[in-house]
Amino acid sequence: MELIEAERRLRGLVEAWHDCDWIAIDTEFMRYQTYYPVLCLIQVHSEYGTVGIDTLNIKNLDVLGGLFERAETDLIMHACFQDLEALARRGNFMFNGLFDTQIAAAFCGYSESIGYSSIVHDLCGVVIDKDQVRSDWSKRPLTSRQLNYAENDVIYLDKVRSILESKMEQSGKIEWFRQECKEVAKQSVLTIKPENVWYQFSSLEVPDSAKNIARELVIWRERLAQKWDRPRGWILSNQAVVQLCFRRPRKINQLWKIPSLSKGNVKKFGHVLIEIVKKHEVGSGNQDNTLRVLPDRKFKKDVKDARKMVRSIAAEYGISEGLLGSRKDVESLLRGEPRSRLMKGWRHELIGSAMEERFG
Repeated sequence: MELIEAERRLRGLVEAWHDCDWIAIDTEFMRYQTYYPVLCLIQVHSEYGTVGIDTLNIKNLDVLGGLFERAETDLIMHACFQDLEALARRGNFMFNGLFDTQIAAAFCGYSESIGYSSIVHDLCGVVIDKDQVRSDWSKRPLTSRQLNYAENDVIYLDKVRSILESKMEQSGKIEWFRQECKEVAKQSVLTIKPENVWYQFSSLEVPDSAKNIARELVIWRERLAQKWDRPRGWILSNQAVVQLCFRRPRKINQLWKIPSLSKGNVKKFGHVLIEIVKKHEVGSGNQDNTLRVLPDRKFKKDVKDARKMVRSIAAEYGISEGLLGSRKDVESLLRGEPRSRLMKGWRHELIGSAMEERFG
């Protein structure tokens, strides 16, 4: 795989790629010590061969913008969300023509989280060595083993795409798939609003009376992680959020007894944590009334029945159950939240409207 380290060479390649019906893309990035992904390498496979774009040496990637936005060129990727996030962070790109093979596989009955190596093995009969999965892609020069690993991550994507696309066309699911890819592409380039992050962590097992405390801790953590560009867990782990909700400390010396809080973080954030707990505990007058306590018996039964519907429809159409609707999606719909995925697009057509009618 040729490693592209000069912007001039990249421009020449992009000009050729504009004539391609498809290009296969993968990225290597690092985010062990940062909130935002640090893009280190872009692999591109096309009819002209395979190259790696050294994004640490080439600072200006603007030339890729027009290519990514071309609806006429399929951008074939696998589990693309974080890759698109890393690309958009570097170039403020928008993405059209996305074809995510993980999503396609889920529409063909595979697990919604199937890995690239698994689908390649199943459809192409090729075993891919994953020995460099935890490699440090920020170090230069890249080794031959790293480059070989990076190349393998894109060279089978077109063949996988062809097989899965044919299956979806035959089963009549290709339009649903295209809707899903457009939505994923749109969501991946949006800046995460700290206020919306709670929905990712709302399943944290905390007392009903401390739901508002948990929510405010999660939002505060997200704001700080974005501001400092540091991993969420470095600021406050999920375990610490849970323990703060159970213990509800009111004095700094009580924080020292929480094992998941480091001494450094108690010194930095102790007063803030105490203030959040005091301000948002039950009876403080600052509760968010949109947060429900644990569901009552009827709600639990409705969730159980609705998930049976999801399971049944998924089996009928040969779609991954997790792709069609997760437990969170079901609970969100039953609560009447407009953000539920089951209320939008192909999901609403397939099952959301029927669930509204039954449980509304």
